[in-house]
Amino acid sequence: MRCCPALDEAISRLWGLTRNRLTYPSILLFFTITPQGPCGSNDMRIKVLGCYGTEFLHYKSCGFLIDGSVMLDAGSICSTLALEEQRGIQAICVTHSHLDHIKDIFFLANNLFEEKGKTLRVYSTAEILQLLKRHFINDIICPDFTVIPQGDDHVLGFETIKEGAFYPVSQEISVRAEKVDHNIAAVGYIIKCDHGHVVYTGDTGPTEHIWEVCNSLNNLLALFIECSFPNELQALATLSGHLTPQTMAQELEKLTDNNYPIFVFHMKPQYLKTIEEEIHALGDERISILTQGEEIDL
Repeated sequence: MRCCPALDEAISRLWGLTRNRLTYPSILLFFTITPQGPCGSNDMRIKVLGCYGTEFLHYKSCGFLIDGSVMLDAGSICSTLALEEQRGIQAICVTHSHLDHIKDIFFLANNLFEEKGKTLRVYSTAEILQLLKRHFINDIICPDFTVIPQGDDHVLGFETIKEGAFYPVSQEISVRAEKVDHNIAAVGYIIKCDHGHVVYTGDTGPTEHIWEVCNSLNNLLALFIECSFPNELQALATLSGHLTPQTMAQELEKLTDNNYPIFVFHMKPQYLKTIEEEIHALGDERISILTQGEEIDL
């Protein structure tokens, strides 16, 4: 279920505009509700802090906040969340080491530097964490928050996970890394809660393994899949390890179950209109194109 946490406020604003006899057709886009049932306390809530393949004015890099405590990638955190919300983050699951997916690890660590007794856990495979340690959290590009402050309460803790096994990252959420095919070492994640699974591909081109895993899962709640370039830039997408609408459609054909929503992210903003048109032309009613700021209850 896709909903807005400020639903009451949106209704109030709509009512106020109506009373003042102002006409704003786009006001109906303030919120979208699907008839899948009411928001419940047991739902997994995913807040889209950013969902684009680069940063423009009003377009932020990828960062998805689960239940207020677990991040999928860290391209957008600090410019979107208040400090109190940032304090609630316990874990960041990194799909790969490209800057648009990791940059806010630094800003979040910097903001939480004086938090006593709190270590922010960064999860990924050994290869990906080694790249972060060597090229990013290295005391050159940014301070090595895995060793400061001195003592037991370092700001960051790197947690190595192995592909194919679930690891608890919060009281309600476990994650499982699975290989995907990007132009650098990369994984997607299977996110498990008490009532099902969500699949997040991270950045990938055409791939196989994660779809085999998807086909083995019970209670698949949703799929988040990237789509970075329009069809006319297929050669660039192939070279850089990304999908276009036409290759995304081919990837979706590898799935045996089709009874769940599909959310598209990582669109390059400069091509967004064309990508949207090409996805809509697929005629697949399961597919929705994400926008930053929305919240999804599953």
